[in-house]
Amino acid sequence: MTRSIVRVLLSLIAVLLAGCGFKMQGVTPMPFDSLNITIPQNSQFGADVRRAIRAASPNTTIIEPPKVKPSESGEKLKPDPKYIAQAKLEQISEIRNTRIVSLNAQGKPEEFELTLAYTFRLVNAKNQIILPETTLTAARSMPFDERVVQAKEGEAATLFRDMQKSLVARMMRRLTAPDIKQRWDVLRAATSDEQENIDTAEPIQAPSSIQTPWQNPSLTPLPIPVNPGG
Repeated sequence: MTRSIVRVLLSLIAVLLAGCGFKMQGVTPMPFDSLNITIPQNSQFGADVRRAIRAASPNTTIIEPPKVKPSESGEKLKPDPKYIAQAKLEQISEIRNTRIVSLNAQGKPEEFELTLAYTFRLVNAKNQIILPETTLTAARSMPFDERVVQAKEGEAATLFRDMQKSLVARMMRRLTAPDIKQRWDVLRAATSDEQENIDTAEPIQAPSSIQTPWQNPSLTPLPIPVNPGG
């Protein structure tokens, strides 16, 4: 009897939520079946992006091409077809910065602003642009005390990780937006004549791997303050 009442109540709640326009957030898959990612695998950002993509689009296989050494003769080596994905998520730049935004009465740093700017793009196997270069930014303020620099370095690292998670979430919303699928469908349906008029991106060199301890800028030596001559 109790279980029947619970089922009825749950059904009524579901009906009321549906009537209010509420919808549970589900997985929004990407329109392509395979993806190359040029974000360094050994960076925390690269690991977070890969994890988010696998969660949001489980049917999209992430293909990691092996590192290929350049030919001794200087001849450009052709990529192995089995490592070429339908689409490629390319890192253009990742910039982490700190700056002084206020000084105390002794003229020493009292507050820092930490910023993280990440630029990326999405292309298909022919380097045709699905999503042009897009820059996402995040900023955090942090009070500073030179007597506990080590602790502040740790706090800065935590704030950078927080900004990083924020950018990964925003990146995923952009990559799974409806216009990405629309653009993908247009590229796939384009005729041979139409292919010639489609914008393509210039190939870029994949960023080298970045060791995690060296990703964040140090608070020492101190950054140049804002308007140092003012």
